[in-house]
Amino acid sequence: MTLDLDILDKVNGHANKIVFYTEQEEIEELTEDEIDLLDNFDLIVEGSHNTIKVKLKTRNDIDSFLRRDGLFISVVGNNNNVDLGLIGYNVNPQLNITGLQIYIGGAADGFINPDLPRYASNCNVSIGDGTVFCGTRIYLQDDNSTVTVGKNCMFSWGIDVWCTDVHTILDMDGNITNYGKSIEIQDHVWVGKDCKIGKNTKVSQNSIVGWNSVVTKKFDETNVIIAGNPAKVVKSGINWDARDIQNYKLYKGL
Repeated sequence: MTLDLDILDKVNGHANKIVFYTEQEEIEELTEDEIDLLDNFDLIVEGSHNTIKVKLKTRNDIDSFLRRDGLFISVVGNNNNVDLGLIGYNVNPQLNITGLQIYIGGAADGFINPDLPRYASNCNVSIGDGTVFCGTRIYLQDDNSTVTVGKNCMFSWGIDVWCTDVHTILDMDGNITNYGKSIEIQDHVWVGKDCKIGKNTKVSQNSIVGWNSVVTKKFDETNVIIAGNPAKVVKSGINWDARDIQNYKLYKGL
């Protein structure tokens, strides 16, 4: 069963839905207390026929999910989908660790057209189980664009994943040349601090994106380190583990 978001004051439109589910079931209804928490959740929707799906371990996790800081979702447009697996997001103001922010479309540009929101429609964001964010902004501005993040990824902080340039680049005949179409980050990718991942890019599984790197193209090779501005492959034949070296050695008995 889907739950109607249109009852919330911060939702403007119709047929907007949120779905909570576990491996075993789709959760059929919320309690009054959970609906009150949802009303205070960091969620903004402007548009219609948008769906947000949230995976939980158990039915009892809805309360803790809605109370937890670190996740913000803003959707401005129509027919968009956000599908969140069993993800983690951390907040630590002292380290500027800010969790995860997802933007589809955006507010009006006060300098260019203050009366026209930046609608983006038919967009999809999908994030797999076991992925953790410490400070990441995911932003889609162009219609029909997609950001896919696989399972068991690790994102540091100061990271921008932007499937758009926001503004328009034209050729000399006035044709638009910079549509954002997709960003694909496959399973088990570690994205280092202050990285920028641009539109129409790909990072393949078991790879690392080094600190301060700017990803501007598709990397089909797996098990690589990419780094630099623009990023390029600097090392092949690698893998990584989320534990620090000391604990990894203890785990392995080294």
